[in-house]
Amino acid sequence: MTTTNWTSIFGSFDLKTNELVFKGGLFEYEKSQQGAAIGNLLCDQYFGGGKITAQIIFKNIKIPTTCEVIIYYDPQTKNFVSIGLGGAGSMYSLRSFTNSWTNHVLTGEYSNLKPKKPYKIEIELKGSRVSLTVDGINVISTNLPFNIPITQVGLWCQSENDIVIKNFTVKREVPKVFVVMQYSSPYNELYEDVIKKVCEEFDLNVVRGDETYGPGLILGDIVKQITESRLIIAEISPANPNVFYEVGYAHALNKPTILIAEKATKLPFDVSPFRTLFYENTIAGKKKIEEGFKKHIAAVLLEKM
Repeated sequence: MTTTNWTSIFGSFDLKTNELVFKGGLFEYEKSQQGAAIGNLLCDQYFGGGKITAQIIFKNIKIPTTCEVIIYYDPQTKNFVSIGLGGAGSMYSLRSFTNSWTNHVLTGEYSNLKPKKPYKIEIELKGSRVSLTVDGINVISTNLPFNIPITQVGLWCQSENDIVIKNFTVKREVPKVFVVMQYSSPYNELYEDVIKKVCEEFDLNVVRGDETYGPGLILGDIVKQITESRLIIAEISPANPNVFYEVGYAHALNKPTILIAEKATKLPFDVSPFRTLFYENTIAGKKKIEEGFKKHIAAVLLEKM
């Protein structure tokens, strides 16, 4: 295991060197009402993009037996997002809990889950794009209607019987920032001298549309970049239809978007309500926008769902 520290928020777990064991059983929910025990286990690994892998073995399977990986957890509200096996009576599940469950993707017949079979799972998160691969087969691939903030990760389990989790590993990737702008001077200089510099200070992988290489449709590449990005930065001074299309797509995905424009720019009606960083194309102006960028990026990286 790559993680070194685990703590149980609730439920009973045996924490061994090479495996975690959720201790199933019955739990009394209300007056004389019993149901399958539940457990919530968190580790010391922070995650906001990359891959999580594990092997899951159910001792026995009976609804609501579930084992999901928590890819987001808010310790204040106890809200979380989880993906894995058995949730909501389906074989594969992607759900979020905010006082009640929201099912984002449920697929596969629950009856096909087998006890004592080792299920090797891989979860990949890029921006709001999340996928689940089980035994080498991609079973879930979808865009969430929100970004996943960087938090610690863990496990959500429910069962009357034990569940064994082996080889839990977290491989984090540097969050991506996609920059939307006109590719000409002086915007090229703004990108190189200010935007790129500030993003690299935050250890962010910054990409501009003209830096995407390889075969495929240009529009498809841009849509993929926006979907897989943690943050969008858009320079909207010129009335460029491509730029506004990409900004609109980012807003449709609820992507955090920082809009910037030169002072005296007359913004279109449908963009004007959004907060925009205005700057002067001077040395002093670039210094001021650097400061604004840093505040906005820090706020986005720390924001909660």
